[in-house]
Amino acid sequence: MHFATTTLMTIILKMLGVVQPSHIPLRELLKFVVFANFSIVGMNISLMWNSVGFYQIAKLSMILVSCLLEVVLDKIRYSRETKLSIGVILLGVGFCTITDVSVNARGFIAAFIAVWSTSMQQYVRSRELRHGGSSQHPRR
Repeated sequence: MHFATTTLMTIILKMLGVVQPSHIPLRELLKFVVFANFSIVGMNISLMWNSVGFYQIAKLSMILVSCLLEVVLDKIRYSRETKLSIGVILLGVGFCTITDVSVNARGFIAAFIAVWSTSMQQYVRSRELRHGGSSQHPRR
């Protein structure tokens, strides 16, 4: 139902001129699709096999993994304020979910795959945009 609704709304918005098609090279599109599918399936399985608390912690760990990818692969440096903000968020979620964390090996593996595939999906897309790749709006 989710995908049908998304497709229908995209068609309607395209007909209204709100959304414009973008052109992504096939190789980049395939990378994005593979990471997206692993992300969605992994998160759904993680939620099935783990507690909601662990699921939330896994989702928030994507921030750390995304930052790690940028630091290691692109040598990006984050400000002290950004690091502190991320720390506060993680501590807050950890505090709120500490009594609701239940995890098993299968669920941990599903969450691990989901977190890394989601982070890679975001990294690939943001890197493409930073280096002059396609975007939502045609170049002028």
